[in-house]
Amino acid sequence: MLGKKTTDQINAKISSVIGSDMVVEGDIKAKEAVRVEGSVTGDVETEGALIISATGKVIGNVKGSNIIIGGSVEGDLTSSGRTEVASTGKVIGNIRTKSLVVDENAVFQGQCTMNAEALASRTQTASEPETGNEVSERDDSRDSKWNKR
Repeated sequence: MLGKKTTDQINAKISSVIGSDMVVEGDIKAKEAVRVEGSVTGDVETEGALIISATGKVIGNVKGSNIIIGGSVEGDLTSSGRTEVASTGKVIGNIRTKSLVVDENAVFQGQCTMNAEALASRTQTASEPETGNEVSERDDSRDSKWNKR
């Protein structure tokens, strides 16, 4: 029930629809919600929600505030809110999101990074330069930990 209410609220605000008989080759950028029922080859980026229906297919990276996938995506997903892969959905790529719901029978092949605070801290630590000594010390301690068993 809760998921359906959220979907109904998102559907009420959709400003752009890629119809089921449309084939788009190129990037799409929008300020409001987008629904993809056709085929897109290129990146799809929206400041609002992104819905890829059961007939929708995207080959490229997608970005949105909330993302619902009922069709297929071959590329990386980035969401500042909730990402849902429905039972008919298929994602081949990495997901970066605040929260993730994967329904039974959905397909997800890739890695997932969740939680906005964790994403921010990883970005900061990844940007700090490391010296060779720190890396080797860390590797040595990790190796010795496993070798003691």
